[in-house]
Amino acid sequence: MNEKTITHDESMEIIQRMILTAKNRITENGFHFILWGVLIIIASLAEYFNQKSGLGIQANLSWIVMPLIGVPTAFIYEFRRNRSNSTRSFVDTWYKYLWLGFGITLAVAITISVKQHLSPIPFILALVGFATFVSGNLYKSTPLIIGGIIFWISSLLCLVVPAPEQLLINAAATLTGYIIPGILLWKNSKSESDV
Repeated sequence: MNEKTITHDESMEIIQRMILTAKNRITENGFHFILWGVLIIIASLAEYFNQKSGLGIQANLSWIVMPLIGVPTAFIYEFRRNRSNSTRSFVDTWYKYLWLGFGITLAVAITISVKQHLSPIPFILALVGFATFVSGNLYKSTPLIIGGIIFWISSLLCLVVPAPEQLLINAAATLTGYIIPGILLWKNSKSESDV
């Protein structure tokens, strides 16, 4: 078995590539925050308008359509990203399981709240706050940490706001907790990759 000794320069190049790969992961994660942020805001505002206008459109239709657009888009994006970059860090693995666990817990929380005739929005905001806060700490991203805190505060605000207006809180929290941090992450990572 032949083993090749790596020179100091080769070793430094490998380390630099690994650091750049880890930094570039944040850009791609910024994509998901922007994607889901836009879809959630559209669904929240569409549902609010539907409830307030009395048009009689199928209740919760916007929430059904949202994942039909978001899930395939996210999977296609991840498939392409993984095809071009097979490197996975420890943080990436934890990040994947965090959001997988979030998705399962979200489905359970929504099912329970709907079955109990409770608005799911406060529960959704609290869970999103948790996942966003942990994501921010995993990637050492202050905008995501602040985004998680905004989601938690918004969840508590829903305690004193009627159900239809909770949709507006959801849209505002998503703008400040997902979209703005996602754009900041994208810009930051883009500028770092240009260096």
